[in-house]
Amino acid sequence: MPIVHHQQFALRSNYFDHQSNLHGINHTYRVMLHVLNIGQQAALGDEILHAWCAAYIHDMARQHDGYCTQHGAWAANTKLPLFRDFFMQQGVDADGLRAIKAAVANHSVRYELIPQHPYYKITALLKDADALDRIRISETNLKVNYLRYPVTATLVDFAKALYYATPNKELTSFAELLQIAESIGGVSFGELIG
Repeated sequence: MPIVHHQQFALRSNYFDHQSNLHGINHTYRVMLHVLNIGQQAALGDEILHAWCAAYIHDMARQHDGYCTQHGAWAANTKLPLFRDFFMQQGVDADGLRAIKAAVANHSVRYELIPQHPYYKITALLKDADALDRIRISETNLKVNYLRYPVTATLVDFAKALYYATPNKELTSFAELLQIAESIGGVSFGELIG
């Protein structure tokens, strides 16, 4: 299982084309945490690091907060090149970069990759992690029957508690969110994070 060095993944508001409370830093950190939680509980391997990196950039190219199926492709094409070398320093190889690109590009579209697709697991992991944070839109916005990993449905209450603990905070680091998550309970990443 890969080690995620979360201290190196600081988010800055200027990384986002459209600075937003709905799709900005707090949302991104929560999605990153959900990636770790789902990935660990689903016993995934390299997909966790790849989906973590994908989560880091997934909404950076948004131009607005409205419905948009193109922002994933925009982020894959404009943000991934900016963070390519950084991701490689974290242990992502060339195939991992392709997986990240596929996951980011596909996270904002309705259709699904087939389960046999080589990048299905990372894409499904990112989509489920992003879906868990839909509580920020409304209590009914998360559709459990659309989740891909069975374990994700068991994390809905935790995701709600995490969101309600952070809506008015300006998170300055993933470590800050991690402390909040640990205070809520039900998460422990052990050797997964460094």
